[in-house]
This record gives sequence, structure tokens and C-alpha cells, in this order.
Amino acid sequence: MTRRGRSLALLITVSLWSCTTEATEEAALHGSVSRIYPLQYDTVRARLFTSELAIQYVSGREVIISAVARLDEMPIEGPTTVDLGTHGEVVGNRGHVILPPFVSGTLHFDAYAATEGAPVTGYFDAVIEGDDRDYAVHGDFDVLLEDRR
Repeated sequence: MTRRGRSLALLITVSLWSCTTEATEEAALHGSVSRIYPLQYDTVRARLFTSELAIQYVSGREVIISAVARLDEMPIEGPTTVDLGTHGEVVGNRGHVILPPFVSGTLHFDAYAATEGAPVTGYFDAVIEGDDRDYAVHGDFDVLLEDRR
């Protein structure tokens, strides 16, 4: 199987798992990428900037994971799913450790409005490229929008 095929299979597996698992928390961050990159976080926030919407998992003052949708390429006006491979990315940095390269993923919004304080709920699934294999990361979120435009 090709690297792209493995990435797609991993993304589908994580997506199906996330659909069948009951949510016990309002926010969660997990996946096999935790073997090479720490996923502990303190809070989650949704920030709207002029050209992007970012779902950020924060530890202290560091954004350890950020699922980013580029709005100039695909405006978001309500519940939708964004192909992050085409219209965004997943990035992160913890101290001196940078999240390995993003391969593919989706960002799904169950609720969204571009208004300060509006509820933003959903999840993202992504595939991250490791040294010798691909890793999955999944995040759930249920936060209020911070408008930084």
C-alpha cells in the first residue's frame, strides 16, 4: 500500500472510531501521535482571524496543536466539514519539539457562527508523518469563539 493509501486508511479508521465513541468530555485530544509528540493540554480555544479559523489546544502559553482552516480559500458560515489537506493544516509546537509534518485531515463543525462568543463545536482528524510511519491525531472541541479580526 502506498504512503497516501496508508494515510487515507488511517484517517478513515480514526474518523469511524470517533463517530462510534461516546464523548465523555467536552474536549479531548488523542491519537497514536502521542507516541512521538506529547498531547497534554490545559485548555481549548477557537480563534477567528482575518484569514483563518484556528482550533487551538493550549498548554501554558504554547499552542501544542492547532487545526487551521484558511478562510480565504473556503469561507465557513455554519456547520460544515473542511478538507484540511486542501484548505488548511494541523501544526503544533511544544517547547523545542515541533509536531511532525501534516499529511491530511478534516475539520468538522457541528456548530459555528462568526460571532464573538458563539458556540463552536466539532472535531478534527488528521494524519501526521513520522520518521518511518504515519500517526493519527483526533481532537474534540466545544468552546466559544474568540474574534481576533
